Amino acid sequence: MSESALPLPLATRPRQMGFRRKAARVFGELREAVAQAAYALRAHRLRATLTISGIGLGIAMLIGILTVLSGFQVSFLRQLNTLGPNTLFVHKWKWGVNGNDWWKYKNRPHVTQLDWRALEANANLPEAIAPIVSNDASVTYGGKELKHVDVRGSTSKYLEATGWQIRRGRFLTDLDHELGTDACVIGADLEEAFFKGQEPLGQRLKVGPSTRCTIVGTFVRKGNAFGQPQDLRVLIPLSAFTRSFGLKRGLVLSVVAPAGKVTQTEDEVISVMRNARRLRPDQEDNFSVNRQDKLLQGFNQMTLALNVVGVLIGIITAIVGGIGIMNILLVSVKERTREIGVRRALGARRTTILLQFLCEAVMVSAMGGFVGVALGAGAGKLVDVLTPFPASVDPKVVIGGCLGSILLGAIFGIWPALSAAFLHPIEALRYE
Repeated sequence: MSESALPLPLATRPRQMGFRRKAARVFGELREAVAQAAYALRAHRLRATLTISGIGLGIAMLIGILTVLSGFQVSFLRQLNTLGPNTLFVHKWKWGVNGNDWWKYKNRPHVTQLDWRALEANANLPEAIAPIVSNDASVTYGGKELKHVDVRGSTSKYLEATGWQIRRGRFLTDLDHELGTDACVIGADLEEAFFKGQEPLGQRLKVGPSTRCTIVGTFVRKGNAFGQPQDLRVLIPLSAFTRSFGLKRGLVLSVVAPAGKVTQTEDEVISVMRNARRLRPDQEDNFSVNRQDKLLQGFNQMTLALNVVGVLIGIITAIVGGIGIMNILLVSVKERTREIGVRRALGARRTTILLQFLCEAVMVSAMGGFVGVALGAGAGKLVDVLTPFPASVDPKVVIGGCLGSILLGAIFGIWPALSAAFLHPIEALRYE
């Protein structure tokens, strides 16, 4: 006979039977405590409803804040990717300039075509360099006018440097820039506004007060970025732009770095620009090379501050809700003091009384948590539908809200439950 088939020693059997009895008793007491707590909540429906509503609104507000922050972060990262992960932007302005440094950057010289030519001739690492200049102007076609259109001038490297794509027709060529032709490429918003259901290629637009251009291509829809429409755009050759709008506006040089060599490319661009501008070693840069990771760093600092505010609001909400639970249970203990005394006199153990009031606190808090999670999830859906932010409720937030509400009830319910459990039976029976 194998060892596993041998009967258990006699000393072990009573131990196992005792453990089973204890487990069955604890389970029975817990089931009875849940039933008593549910009965008590039904008996005081208005009070329980008000407490559940308070906890639910607090948790819903916290989940709503976290949902909006999450949607804002996702939207920002998605729009940031439109700049290109390996793209540098050379400009007189630094991204995220505060009020104290505004005049410093304002007085810097513009980035010019000479800087662009210097980078084209001396920078070896960049895969593409595109000069970009823009102006806000009105565009007219067939008696219909669109205002605040982003009119841009660039070269044939624009697509490679920015990631834009052509939907139909062709893009600008080097010949268009050299000759300053009237060719232009329009965004999806202009195509829809002027040529819905029509062929836009070959049509002529009036850009600004006097410039006319012929449409040779249209862009694929890009969508909004940082709250600004990208598809309300006309792109013309850089030479045609300077002829129509002058040379006063500075350029932005979009520089595409090879994958994994963004820092090396940035160093090379800075070196070439300093040489082109004849800056001495002791002089600081009078231009900026902007990278999206620096913009992301500033955004992360801002979201960290907002998350801290959200956590503080959550803590305050939890404390207020917990105080409400504690207050209701203390009132309940006072109202049921004689009942507790009778039960203790009839043999009810302190653990039984403790479990009953603790279950009551946890049930109230848990129901408030579930209500709050439902309201918060609904608010997230509304934000997703009614705003441009792709808001969605994180499952971790939902689970955290439910577990947090249960924990909240257990923490703030323990004191009233202990007060009820340790009432002296004789004093409780005398209570009026």
